[in-house]
Amino acid sequence: MKIKRLLTAFSVAVGLALSCGPAAAAIDWFSPITAFQDDDLDFVFDNDGDGNISVGDRLLAAGEIRNTQGIFAGQGPSAIGPEELTFVADVTIVAFDGTRFIMAPSGAAGALAGFAAGTTIAFFVDGVPDFEPINAACGTRAACLASAGLGLTDGSAVFATFGFFLDPDALWVATPDPGGTSIATVQSGGSSTKFGTVNFSQSIGVDNTGQILLQQLCAPFCGLGGDGFIDMTGSSDILGGQGLVAAEWTARTDADMQLAVPEPGSLALLGMALAGMGLLRRRKLLN
Repeated sequence: MKIKRLLTAFSVAVGLALSCGPAAAAIDWFSPITAFQDDDLDFVFDNDGDGNISVGDRLLAAGEIRNTQGIFAGQGPSAIGPEELTFVADVTIVAFDGTRFIMAPSGAAGALAGFAAGTTIAFFVDGVPDFEPINAACGTRAACLASAGLGLTDGSAVFATFGFFLDPDALWVATPDPGGTSIATVQSGGSSTKFGTVNFSQSIGVDNTGQILLQQLCAPFCGLGGDGFIDMTGSSDILGGQGLVAAEWTARTDADMQLAVPEPGSLALLGMALAGMGLLRRRKLLN
């Protein structure tokens, strides 16, 4: 029975990995690492009204993944299209350790309240591109979030979600640069001026990627008590929001995220090994 269940699980996994369904059709994957590069807009909910980014404030982002690439020569970059891959992220600052802001899921208070508890970022795929974050061309914050896929009102489908899901390695931190804690300073800063760095390591919740995702090293940005491996890692530069409508968006972010996928050859070898185990078991039963 164990062999049968293992073979069945493998067949399902390989079917997903090789499928060309709508969720994966627009994306070129590279082994062992696929990096996703984006453009996005960010807004700070100044919950204590002090004009500074501080504990208790909520950070919201909406973005589009423009291309993927691998870590070796010749692996991209490969533009995503004609479909679009977008995301909405929502976290709340829960602590400051003297150097870094520590983030946690915004939960019921955030834009991702409709997803499982712990969700910090949701990705969406849409066959009809309608989201453009550059210079807030998507309109108001509400319109941007909708065209990014939130609420699934624009024809989008959920591609994947990530967050704090049982893996103690999950972490989300932000390190401000000089001036990076003043909301007004960041909002008026140039679009190429860096005001801070965000680093995150998150585990997967919903997986409609059509890929077999492997865990990867998260050091030095790992939570405490884990094994040092996580599903997604990423980092971003917080850039100035000059030219944006302050009531709608505070800043821009240039983010890179990465997922690990197996070599195609390793899938084939695993398939042959499992098939061989199945044949041996069948032969044993027949004898």
